[in-house]
Amino acid sequence: MVENINISIIGKPNVGKSTIFNKLLGSDISKVSSESGTTVFAITSREEYKDLQLNLIDLGGLKRKSKSHSKDQKIITSETLNNLKLSDLVFFVLDASDEITKNDKQLFKLILNKLKNVIVLVNKVDLVKEKLKKKEDYFKFFFEKNYPNILIKPIFISANKNIKKEFLLKKVYEINYQSKQIIDNKKINYVLNEIVQNYQPKYLKNGRPVIKFIKHVNSKPMIFKVFGNRMTSLSKEYKNYFIKSLLNKLNIFNRIVVIKYLNNNNPYSKKSKV
Repeated sequence: MVENINISIIGKPNVGKSTIFNKLLGSDISKVSSESGTTVFAITSREEYKDLQLNLIDLGGLKRKSKSHSKDQKIITSETLNNLKLSDLVFFVLDASDEITKNDKQLFKLILNKLKNVIVLVNKVDLVKEKLKKKEDYFKFFFEKNYPNILIKPIFISANKNIKKEFLLKKVYEINYQSKQIIDNKKINYVLNEIVQNYQPKYLKNGRPVIKFIKHVNSKPMIFKVFGNRMTSLSKEYKNYFIKSLLNKLNIFNRIVVIKYLNNNNPYSKKSKV
């Protein structure tokens, strides 16, 4: 049975979205230009990969809110929001020859707020050959530092020269497969014990918060429930540590994760059910 997957390609103007779209399809369907605003209305085409039918959507370049008042930009914004809502996965495209801008940050926040799985493509690496390692470290550090509830593995490409269609489609397939899985209690609680043994929450006046059990309750979006005592006393710093450790140990990448902390010792009680 063929499964339909909606994939949006999102980024600011002139980062190479249409070039990536065309390479994934093997034909020049979306118009490519160095001028901003070339793509206004969303362009959609289909590509089959194994048992998936991929509905690829090339969206216009989104500008910052303060610069989005023209008629075309309003259309692009509307098209992006509508398609993002319906997307199962997002290709978020950045420019390797540029720094991460406020526009980039706004777009990425928009994707995360919609709880979408996301693959970050850093394009135009052919323009930064001599400082590629430095650029790779820069982009990796940015996502590691600023977004605790997702682990991003940026993919560095040149859409004009070395993009690997099969590699990208395989990534889509892997994320889609993972999105259907629920991690069993034994495995995830083994990981929980390792995390807590390595670093416990700080002792407070009313006692130390104690994490006792974790349960994977939803896969799309990915939601975990954590049960224990004094969960409302967990610090932001500890929650950031906990979620990063959990994602690393379970090898969960490019998937936004939500963790709900509950003051309840029994994860199977009526109050704890999804």
